[in-house]
Order: sequence, then C-alpha cells, then structure tokens
Amino acid sequence: MYWKEWLQTLLSLVILVGVAEMLLPSGRLAKFSQLVLGLALMLAVLQPLTLLFNADLNSPDLFGPSALWSVPDLEELAAEIRLAAALPFLRQDQEERSRQMEQALLGLDLVEDVQVDMGLGASDACIYVSIQPYTLELAEQIQQALGSMVSVPPREISVQRLQK
Repeated sequence: MYWKEWLQTLLSLVILVGVAEMLLPSGRLAKFSQLVLGLALMLAVLQPLTLLFNADLNSPDLFGPSALWSVPDLEELAAEIRLAAALPFLRQDQEERSRQMEQALLGLDLVEDVQVDMGLGASDACIYVSIQPYTLELAEQIQQALGSMVSVPPREISVQRLQK
C-alpha cells in the first residue's frame, strides 16, 4: 500500500517541479531554485530505499493506523483537534453563537424551551444546554446535533433540565 502513495507523491512532485521551473525567471535565482527542487525530488525518489536499509526504523505510518496507535487513541486525538479548531470560532462572539444554537435547537421536535451557555475558559471548553422537557434520548440527540453543528465532541456538551 505504501508504494501507491509513494508513486502519487513522486508524480505530483514531478509535476510541481515542472510548473515551478516554467514560472521561475532566468538567472542566478533560477539556478538556485532548480537545485533545491532537484534535491527535493531526489529525496522523494530515495525515500523507499531508507525503509529497505533501515528495517528496524520505528517510524509511524502516516497513511493508516500503526501498531503504535490504537483506534480509541486516534479518535481521542481527532476529537481534541476538532475542539481546538472550533474554540476560536466559539469564543469570537459567545452571545451571538449561543443565540444561534438556541434557535437551531428550538427547531427540533419536542424542544419547548432551551437555554445555551458557553463555559469557554482557558482550561475547559464546554457548552451547557438546558432544555424543557428533558429526556435522556433528547439529551443525546442534542449532544450529537450540536456537536456536529459546531464541530465539538459530544462529551464537551452538557445537557440538563431547564430550571425555571
């Protein structure tokens, strides 16, 4: 499987080098850039040889899960990356984002009243949702819907009964 990705990388690099050489001006800068592009191409060609000569090399496979990573670890890492990407968006205008989430959740069946608060401090990043009426199934549905809407893992969304 590695060979397919290697060939794809090699072909795309050859095309990129060709386009770059056509766009570069002539002169000393062109010679230097051709040297750099040629070295990059040479490294890409020789990459599989390093794997053959270094059989004990413990490098992670970037094209699929390796023995070093378990599936739950990868899912946890992906959730942390999604959360880190969503935080600046959520912190930008918390009141407006809360209002938008409330409007979206009021569109769900069975939700009569909803209140959304965001606790986006330095350490925690949690969205608190209070709904009326509260059922466990509705709470799970809201966690999934809101999590996919704002790219936050569902475990970072707390759903509880609305206290009046």
